[in-house]
Amino acid sequence: MKKHPYDAGEAPVGAANISVELAHGIHNGWVVGAISALVLLVGAVAGLATGDGIGFVINLLAAVACAGLAYGVYRRSRVAAVALLLLFLALWLGSLIRFGNFAGVLVEVIRLMFAVMLYQAMKACFLWHRSQKQGCS
Repeated sequence: MKKHPYDAGEAPVGAANISVELAHGIHNGWVVGAISALVLLVGAVAGLATGDGIGFVINLLAAVACAGLAYGVYRRSRVAAVALLLLFLALWLGSLIRFGNFAGVLVEVIRLMFAVMLYQAMKACFLWHRSQKQGCS
């Protein structure tokens, strides 16, 4: 029986699902990084408006680092994914230490969701590179 020339070739059953899941994990990671950078930038501007010069500089540097690492996750960099997760956790811990308590249930739930998404992005970057390495062999 002759196959139609535009039919897709035979592929393993789970291969398409894995690549879609990896793409979603990486996408979620860089979006969370971009949102975090935007929130830090707003915090920097608010610090400048209140006259907190050192807070402005720290938040601005963190926003630039977060934006750069988010771009690295977008480019599927494993180092950027790990660094973005560690930066997010360090900023979360720093806010807990600085303010001495939780920011509220909703804020903490959102932070926890962001941390989980960044972990999934890190995992997806590592799995994507593993699948690329196996594909080349």
